[in-house]
Order: sequence, then structure tokens, then C-alpha cells
Amino acid sequence: MTAGFTPVYSSEHGVPITLEVVERFAGDGSPYRHHRLVVAEGRAGAVVIAVHSDEILLVQSERPAAERVLWELPRGMGEPGETASETALRELREETGLHAASARELGGFITDSSVFPQRVVVVACAVDDRERRSAPDGEISDQRWVRVVDIAGLVRDGTLSDALSLAAIAIHSTGEEP
Repeated sequence: MTAGFTPVYSSEHGVPITLEVVERFAGDGSPYRHHRLVVAEGRAGAVVIAVHSDEILLVQSERPAAERVLWELPRGMGEPGETASETALRELREETGLHAASARELGGFITDSSVFPQRVVVVACAVDDRERRSAPDGEISDQRWVRVVDIAGLVRDGTLSDALSLAAIAIHSTGEEP
């Protein structure tokens, strides 16, 4: 797609993915093939820090690739033409049925700079009312609000362990409010 990469596999089932390859040379001059995975045509994703009072929302999702059910922050891939804030608000609504009063982009990160260079934006959303206002899409199996001061303990004990959530929490921990 770019920078000399050539598609070697693609699938349009679910979220579109493409595996690409490019020929490179190591420091000693020997050639090697470098692969990268492009998801959702390279559109940025969003991780949602949904805040109500002194609590953050966690959702529980089955993650077949990890062979586990995980507690994590809500998140999702951007749709064509969406801003990261729009993606975050949509994903929060779709996954949980909750509607946020506001959304603010806090920063972003690259998931894996060597193989999966997807950009993800962390978006803080203020949720005024924790009651569902629309039906969730069934993607998550449970949700719970946890106090901000308890997040570090959940990371230490492994309850919260996925990299996207951990990176988002690190960005959020700068002390800024939504």
C-alpha cells in the first residue's frame, strides 16, 4: 500500500485486514522480508476512558486470539470519515448503551511499531448518567465501574492486562479530566 509494501494476503470478512511485505536490508547488507498488518485500511482506533465521578468503566470481552475473557477499556476501530472522538462515542454507545456528555482526545500511541503499526487515540468521555439509554450490541459480556484509585491494583493483580487499556491508562494518568 505505501512505502514499497506489497499485499500478500487480505480479507474483507469482518474488519478488513491486509498482510503486507517489503524487502529491506539489515545493517550488514543482508536482505530480509519485513511484514506488517494493516487493519481497517489503516484508520485509527479509539480507546475510551469513560469517567463518571471518580470511576472508570471497564468492559469484559471474549478475546479468542488471546484465548481469554478480559476486562478492558471500551474500544474500537474508526469508520471512514470519523474522528477519534466520534469513534469513541459510537463505540461506547454500541458496546455499553451509555451515552457520553463530552469527549476529549488525550493523546495516542502505536500498537506495535514493528508488525502492527495501528494508531490508537485515547479519548476521555464524561458519562453523566450510568443508566443505559440504548441497547448494547452484545459484543461485551459484562461491564463495571471501578474507582480510579483502584485501577493500579487491577493492573498489578492482572485483572486489567491488555496493552491497549494499559497504554490508555498511562496516558490518562497525567491527571487530566475529561
